Amino acid sequence: MNDKQRRVDAIRRRSSHIENHIIDEYSAGKISRRDFIRRGTIIGMSLPALGFLAAACGGDGEGTTTVAPGTTGAPGTTGAPGTTGAPGTTAAPTTAPPAGPATVRIGVAPGPAVGIDPVLINDEAGLSLLGQTAQYLTFSDSELNVVPVLAESWESNDTLDVWTFTLREGVTFHDGTPLTAADVAATFNGPIGTGNAGSAYETYGVEAENAAVVVDDRTVQFTLARPNGAFPFFVSSDNYNAVILPASFWETYDAGTYEQSFIGTGPWLNESYEPGVSAVYTKNPNYWGDNSNQPDRMEVAFFGDESAMITQFQGGLLDVLYRVSFSNAETLESGGATTQSVPTAQHRQIYMDASQPPFGDKRVRQAMALMLDRPLLVQGLLGGFGIVGNDHPIWEVFPMFDPAAVTQREADLATAQSLLEAAGVGGGFSAALDTLQFAEMEDLAQLVQASAAQLNVDLTVGVYDSGTYYQDYWCSFPYEGPCTPGGVQSMGIVNYGHRGVPNVYMGAPLLSDGQWNASHWVNSDYDQLFADFTAAPDLDVQRQLAGQIQAMLWDEVPFIVPYFIDFISVTVPNFQGLQVTGMGHYDITNAGFTG
Repeated sequence: MNDKQRRVDAIRRRSSHIENHIIDEYSAGKISRRDFIRRGTIIGMSLPALGFLAAACGGDGEGTTTVAPGTTGAPGTTGAPGTTGAPGTTAAPTTAPPAGPATVRIGVAPGPAVGIDPVLINDEAGLSLLGQTAQYLTFSDSELNVVPVLAESWESNDTLDVWTFTLREGVTFHDGTPLTAADVAATFNGPIGTGNAGSAYETYGVEAENAAVVVDDRTVQFTLARPNGAFPFFVSSDNYNAVILPASFWETYDAGTYEQSFIGTGPWLNESYEPGVSAVYTKNPNYWGDNSNQPDRMEVAFFGDESAMITQFQGGLLDVLYRVSFSNAETLESGGATTQSVPTAQHRQIYMDASQPPFGDKRVRQAMALMLDRPLLVQGLLGGFGIVGNDHPIWEVFPMFDPAAVTQREADLATAQSLLEAAGVGGGFSAALDTLQFAEMEDLAQLVQASAAQLNVDLTVGVYDSGTYYQDYWCSFPYEGPCTPGGVQSMGIVNYGHRGVPNVYMGAPLLSDGQWNASHWVNSDYDQLFADFTAAPDLDVQRQLAGQIQAMLWDEVPFIVPYFIDFISVTVPNFQGLQVTGMGHYDITNAGFTG
């Protein structure tokens, strides 16, 4: 036995059975090198051990990674560890940005729909701002990795329903108070236990009382309501309500109080915030990580729509648009701006109220899905920056996606008409279709309306700002129980941002008691499939279950998924280092101007 094998055996002896199972899968060639690294980091295996095992146990070489022992960044990524950043995105600088004073001006359209509040926040602009001053235990990057941030390591028990996180040393809040496990416990227990459940409460998947328990100053333990092999993603930036704030903040929490301090552990200090107008940040001189390349100042301007923002950018008054539509990106690129895009799992869900006629009959829902020309939508609405969907939320890039589960649904008006006739509504019907003002969603609603008209279905489109939509036209707010009708009418279109794993998409919008189940679809067989999926540590089993879920949703169609969307950003030509994720987080702590 050589030294390499002895070291492999030593690692195996101190590994859990779940860790050894993943090592076995990789050694047997059942998963790629990339999947081995990714799954190992999710369950808390150390990067040096993963790097050694990846080399020692062979594999197909896919997704070759460089693991630097002693760093905290995810393998194969480019971001600098210790920032809020989104390592692994496509915007890694080719040259180091210059040091020295700099102000970066960022445009955001639309601006935050509600206040910057860790409990109430539910829109992309708001979460992007929250992430400048506050941070998460982990970060979900655009390569589907979970990256350590405030937690430096974690592990689960053998049944995946108890997870223990060890906090990074030397982290302080903006007021100089050290971060401790008590702050983490208060962050999770506070919003849940005091009745201030955030909009993403259900996605935590923890027991309602004493969700997080302090083990010692640097160790916190979570007990889950059900096993979950992907739990580190649920305390990551994917779960935008999970920013870690001081226990003292939660002791006196009231809606809107965060804007009085903007306290957190992040690299930016808030200097000013004017709702609907702007936010200004300065560099945190006492940041716990290396922010030596960080610009000194960040000015963020809010716009009601993209047109005004584009005009400001063209006039030289903005440097970065971290999210724009494809049409405006093409316009700006033709004028010399730099664009970048990231493939994401972000998608729209066209839900139909399955609790009432006519959508209570799945043949009607299938007919609505058959009326859409998806390739035309991807080209016309997204300019090709996306891929077609197939009426389930499991993005084809997720490793558990089963490509053989169902055939791609295509437009077929004749079959759609036959289904409506069989359901007794062949002569058509009328219904409401509500959505929000965001990106291309209003245009999508108009195209759905036009497509439905071909089947004599008369849809009345209602378009609202995101605050009004989520408050009055979706599930009743706050989202503390099963989605009650609230403002949900017959149909609607809602946005789901990118996640590193599909669990959120498969849980809250689809479970019979799901808080975001706007379609009111109830299916106990699905509920059991989802429970089995979340508890399965084996990728083969997950893929098998995902295939069953894909097939069930394709047949039942509680909602239509027309496409998945790339995330497009624009900067001035001499700006490098912008990091973005499909969720809507952005990071400029290692960015700057080159000349």
